[in-house]
Amino acid sequence: MKAKQFKLNVGYSLLAVVVIIMALLPVIGVRWYVLHVLFVFFVYLALANMWNLLAGYSGLVSLGQPAFMGIAGYTVAMLLWFYNIPLYLATLAACVVATLFAAILSIPLFRMRGLYFSIGTLLLNEICRVWFNWWRPIPVPGAPVGGGAGFGIVSGLSPTSLYYLALAVGIVSILLMRFILKSKLGAGLMAIRDNEKAAATCGINVFRCKLYSFLIATFFTGLASCVFYFFQGHIEPKGAFSITWLNVMLMAVIIGGISTEEGPIVGTAIVVLLEQILPGYAQYSPLILGILLVIVITVTPPGIIGLLRKTRTYDTLLRYLSSTRTKSGDK
Repeated sequence: MKAKQFKLNVGYSLLAVVVIIMALLPVIGVRWYVLHVLFVFFVYLALANMWNLLAGYSGLVSLGQPAFMGIAGYTVAMLLWFYNIPLYLATLAACVVATLFAAILSIPLFRMRGLYFSIGTLLLNEICRVWFNWWRPIPVPGAPVGGGAGFGIVSGLSPTSLYYLALAVGIVSILLMRFILKSKLGAGLMAIRDNEKAAATCGINVFRCKLYSFLIATFFTGLASCVFYFFQGHIEPKGAFSITWLNVMLMAVIIGGISTEEGPIVGTAIVVLLEQILPGYAQYSPLILGILLVIVITVTPPGIIGLLRKTRTYDTLLRYLSSTRTKSGDK
C-alpha cells in the first residue's frame, strides 16, 4: 500500500513526539524546577482547554470554574482525611461530586443568558468561599481542620508520579477536545454558539448540548484541580475559590486564541512563562498582565493563533510539515 495511506496527522505526530520527550525528562535527570514548571503548565492547560470548550465552543462564558475546582479539592481532601479512601477512588468521587453540583446549578443558570449567566457563575466563587470559610465538619478544638484553616492533603505520590499524572491530564484534555469537536456534540455546540435560535430551529437540543459540555468541563476541571492539590498538599478557601484561577484560564485562552484547539496550548505556555518572570516584579504583575490582555484583545481579538491563521503563517507551517512527513514516508 502506498505510504500516503499511512500518513499520520501532523498534529497527532507532533503531540506524540512531545509526549515522548516529556515522559523521558524525569528519566534523564532533568532538574525538579523544570519538572515543576511543566507540572504547572499541564494543569493550567487542562483548565484552559475546558474553559475554551465552554466559552469558545459552547458560548457559555462561565466565570465560576474556581468554585467547581474548590469543591473537587475539598471533597478529595475530606475523603482522604476522614475516610482514608484509596487515592484514585477519592479523586473520581471528587470529580463526580463537582459534576453533580454543576448539574444541579445548571437548572437555574441555564435560564440566564449572556452577561447574566456570567455574573451568576461568578457569584458561585464568593458563595463557596464564604461557606467553606465558615464551615467546619467536626469540632476538633485547636486542630486546623475545616474553616479558614482548610485541610491537609496527603496523596502519598512522589514528585515524579505527580508530574506524570499532570502530563496525562494535560494530554488527555487535548485529545478530549479533539474528540468532542469531531463529534455530533461539537457540531451542535458550535451551531448553538453562532446562533442559538437557528440551532434550535434545526432540531438541535440546546439545553442538552450545553448541559453535556458544562458537565464534561466541570468533571475535567475537577480532575485537574485534584492533581494540583495533591502537589500543594493543602487546600483552604481563600486560595481554592480565588479569582486567580479564573485569570489563568481567561489569559491562556484569550491570548492563545479562543475557539481554536491550539490557542490554549500557546496561551498557557505564555502564562506560565510570565509567572516565572513576574515574581521579581510582584507589585507590577497585575498591571503587566492586564496591559498584555488589553493589547491582545485590541490588536488581535482572535489571539495569537488567530493572527497566525489570518496571515496564513500557520497554514504554511502545517503544509510544510505535512509535505516533509510525506516525503520521508515515500522514501
